Amino acid sequence: MKIAMFGSWNTDSGASIHAELIGRAWVEKGIDLKVFTFYRHSFHGTALTKKPEEEEKYVTRCFEVFKGTDPKMDAAPILAADYDIFVVQDLGMLPIQRLLSIFPEIKKKAKTVNVIHDGKRSDIPGFFDFDWDQVVCFDKRYYDFLKEAYPKDKISIIPYPAFPLRLGDKVKAREELGLPGDKKIVLLFGPAAEYALDTVSVLDKLADKHDIIMLIVAKVEPVLKQFGRVQHAVKFDMRIVEEAPDMDRLYEYLHAADCMIYNKPSRPWPVVSSTAFQCMGSGCPILAQVSNFTYSFDKEILKYSNHQELEEDLIDVFEQGSKYRDQQKAIVSYLGDKAADATAEKFLRLFENLLKE
Repeated sequence: MKIAMFGSWNTDSGASIHAELIGRAWVEKGIDLKVFTFYRHSFHGTALTKKPEEEEKYVTRCFEVFKGTDPKMDAAPILAADYDIFVVQDLGMLPIQRLLSIFPEIKKKAKTVNVIHDGKRSDIPGFFDFDWDQVVCFDKRYYDFLKEAYPKDKISIIPYPAFPLRLGDKVKAREELGLPGDKKIVLLFGPAAEYALDTVSVLDKLADKHDIIMLIVAKVEPVLKQFGRVQHAVKFDMRIVEEAPDMDRLYEYLHAADCMIYNKPSRPWPVVSSTAFQCMGSGCPILAQVSNFTYSFDKEILKYSNHQELEEDLIDVFEQGSKYRDQQKAIVSYLGDKAADATAEKFLRLFENLLKE
């Protein structure tokens, strides 16, 4: 099977995380993968996670992100490539009109699959003008609005993939990162850290009894500025690292941390937490505000509704109490059938069925 994927790659967006998790799993299974993605000067997300010389050989950068204007696209490598499955990730961020213009040629040689990341019906011109062989969404919430736009038999539900279990050595990770071994480290990561500023007061309170580091790893200006303003006004050690780490580097930070806070509030439409799926495999406890971003999870994440509950959860994690122990068991169980390898296999079964038609 030869697969082409058209969308985000090696950026910090949720669509890129999804594509990379299943795409790299396909490559490990021996699949011939070609990735067509954004130019480095025009991409979806807030940062690129790999330098040009680090990028995989199967990646071709040949189009601009859609931002309300007419993005450029070099169609030549897409049309010249050999593939029998063509997968699109997060269509609303892509050069829709230019893709539409070559779509008949793509359909002549490949089955086409659209992985929907939008949580509501798109109003972008051309979005529903494609004749997809199959549309994939993450759960029933997405299916319920997509069935009004696509035939039900052309919609498949394949859950968002999680990074596989990769536990680490906390002592070693801290040594590599130059972090002290005798403090409690609370990690905030990526663009979502923007929503966690109000948790500073909880850590300030706990700092009376615990030696704490709040470690913020991000490369987003609002995050850097808002934490920079309070950095020297808190009781604990706040460290800000301006970085958009790739997966290996991110897992170093996660292995070094005692927990990670994810404080993103609900949206009026279906959403998933790509950050949680990306980070869970580290075993680092995720403490998350109750919202529809955590819809997919039960005990795998410690959910809190207010600062009092967050404080209680932090203490439990610091002391490796009953909630922490239950969470660690739940993570292992969850990743048994929802890790990237299993999700990639579900896609391959779908592709095989399409190729038989």
